[in-house]
Amino acid sequence: MLEMKKMSECSMDEKVEAWNKGFEGYYFNMDTTAEAFEKRGAMEDLDEELSIVAFDGGKPVGIVRNGLRENAGRKVSWNGGTGVAKSVRGQGVGKRMMEKTIEQLKGAGVELATLEAVNENKAAIELYRKMGYEVVDEVDFMQLKGKVAKHPQERESAQAIIIKPARPENAGSLDFYRHDFTWQTQWQSVKDGEALIAYDVDGKAVGYAYFRKAKDDNGQHIATTLYQCAADPSAADPKSVTARLISEVFENFSGEINRVAVNIPVEMNKFTHQVLSETGFQVTTKQVMMAKEL
Repeated sequence: MLEMKKMSECSMDEKVEAWNKGFEGYYFNMDTTAEAFEKRGAMEDLDEELSIVAFDGGKPVGIVRNGLRENAGRKVSWNGGTGVAKSVRGQGVGKRMMEKTIEQLKGAGVELATLEAVNENKAAIELYRKMGYEVVDEVDFMQLKGKVAKHPQERESAQAIIIKPARPENAGSLDFYRHDFTWQTQWQSVKDGEALIAYDVDGKAVGYAYFRKAKDDNGQHIATTLYQCAADPSAADPKSVTARLISEVFENFSGEINRVAVNIPVEMNKFTHQVLSETGFQVTTKQVMMAKEL
């Protein structure tokens, strides 16, 4: 008989086993350890009272990790992973867990539930649709290694801007900040990162970007990951602002580092997506962003 427990009621071994079994054979390696599981939960505000582990015969066979934040005055949740063990796939375990998830989210006062699903995972997308989720955009994981032939800053601009360093939370306080982009790209998930804010000649903020840099054991810069870059829609030349910010984030594309852009919305963040594509970034993973009003 299928039994569902709050994650807070489970041991760490049960949580990790549920996750690793649930994502066995997934589109990319999702294996975790106790340390990584706990670290991710803290970084992404995942809530064990709202997360579920399913058991069959006393063994963990499914998991849903849910997070909760208040964004733009609304309680918003995120499904940070729904996994079902191979042994019970096709038996309605995912549907039961999602029904329980929605019940718990409503009880917590959540107004908007969000998630992402890999494009190829048609079964999961269909399940989420049946649960009332709708696709709101496609999001692309993009990557570029090595030198770049044409830099986006070479684009002619109709707007003079000044770029200053900031913190990710400073970007989050701007009135045009995109609270509606994917959970893992929100500033709360990148608190330890760096940010840039672009200002026009009158000192008005017209764009922002935030990112993380990675170094090797010798302190050598080896990678930069961009999480959000957006311009004020009312700016005179938002695409140019976006291009300038992207150039600054990636240090004018010098060197041989790995450059990553996480879950860039194709339509909602079209200028960033366009600039990255024009600069040579390639899409490595495509997902759909889905949401459900509760």
